[in-house]
Amino acid sequence: MTTEEKSQDRMPPVSAIAARLQNIDRVWQLHGEFGRLPIIANGDPQPEFAVLGTVGKLSPDNKGLVANVDLGFRLTATPDPGQDIPNELIHKETGRVILAYVKASFAITYTLRDGPALTDDDVHTFCSVNAVHNAWPFWREFITSALTRSGLHGVPVPPFMIQGGSPPPFVTPRAKPQANQTAK
Repeated sequence: MTTEEKSQDRMPPVSAIAARLQNIDRVWQLHGEFGRLPIIANGDPQPEFAVLGTVGKLSPDNKGLVANVDLGFRLTATPDPGQDIPNELIHKETGRVILAYVKASFAITYTLRDGPALTDDDVHTFCSVNAVHNAWPFWREFITSALTRSGLHGVPVPPFMIQGGSPPPFVTPRAKPQANQTAK
């Protein structure tokens, strides 16, 4: 086996859409939401990140893709004693409260080269990794600027790593209800 064949064996497979990717045309922030509680917590703030959802749609000619990415962030901490904090805002098991939260939705448009037909699975796989990766720098800026304006500066927002490195502390999103179940 040649050195080139060995390195190709270690290379991860490229998704069908990534192989046809010509250009990232635009990234738009469609929605942004920020909230902060006026709670004093001097120690141990913990950032948590979540991919709340991804979805994509191919253009009819399969030469374009629009991906929507919804992201969430919250900063939790143990509050200083003596504050009047409603019980429903305090996590029953950990005693932590959410100091701040940030949510945002991004739309990303891509141009694709000609190639074989793409499936819904191709779109789902691409959006759940690549579209999140493409939205992440804009997401980092939105979180950082929102926290800074609210006085909660200095919270690091790590880069999104597709492979290797340490991923951010992700919160597991709640499972979607099955088709025959009602949402609560």
